[in-house]
Amino acid sequence: MKRRTALALACILALSLTACGGKKAAKESAETTEMTETAESGAGTEKQVKAEFRITPFQAVDKEDYGVKVVNYGNVGEDQEYLQLSLQNKSEDKSYVFVLLNLEGDGIVLTTSGISETVEPGQEKQVNLIFQKNSTYSLKSFGDLTFRFAIRDSNAQNQKGETDVFHIYPYGENKEVSYVFAPNDSYKPLDDNEIFEAGVTECKQDQFGNENVFFYLRNKTNKRLSINSEKGSVNGQTRSTTQYFEVGPGQSLFGVLTYQDLTMPEAEIKELQFNLRAQDVDNLAGGPLLDKTYTVTP
Repeated sequence: MKRRTALALACILALSLTACGGKKAAKESAETTEMTETAESGAGTEKQVKAEFRITPFQAVDKEDYGVKVVNYGNVGEDQEYLQLSLQNKSEDKSYVFVLLNLEGDGIVLTTSGISETVEPGQEKQVNLIFQKNSTYSLKSFGDLTFRFAIRDSNAQNQKGETDVFHIYPYGENKEVSYVFAPNDSYKPLDDNEIFEAGVTECKQDQFGNENVFFYLRNKTNKRLSINSEKGSVNGQTRSTTQYFEVGPGQSLFGVLTYQDLTMPEAEIKELQFNLRAQDVDNLAGGPLLDKTYTVTP
């Protein structure tokens, strides 16, 4: 009798513990779900921080003769990020040229390594789109990455081809994650004229020994501007800064100018010079609206 009573009590105790454990597990599960839902809602600054940056593979452009697929995201050391894209030629007899016209992060034009690739009939080519990271922003700062590609038949003469636009929403399409530029303590105003407002956000040497000048520029006109930089120097020694950007009316741009293959450590760089040449894209024959040389100290 005592053995039966003891056994019954043991069973009751075991069931009680199991029930408590089940309630605890259920509570933990509910809390985890709530945190996930809160994070994904993107409501409020604190909750935005909890949102997860995620770029998963998907078919971004899917036309009869060609396509673009987002494949992967990653980092190259501490200085660079990349997006891997797959350019797909589905045709049997045409070669297609894929050109990235521009990439915007929440409406701000971003500088990349660019894409201009020819893909033969029935072939697929993977390319890496490289970004230089800096203290002002990274790809993780933006809620909407907008890509504009021009895709044309390589044998067609004077053909601009179709323009395809697609988006990547790293925090989800309806999330309240959006970048707003706010100058930090290292921001150095560069110019504020009738054409544009500009400033240097950072000067930084990368892992390859190149010196990078990161700048912010806001187009103050109602024209689409091309911004060129051709002439530069480091400590008075001539260095090429060849770079080209386009920025729409009233739009902002994050640009990067790179002085390559420097043989000096960053501590020895005392002065960097470069020019910015602004032209109206629709009236290039009219000459530059502004062509000015600037000097900055790292």
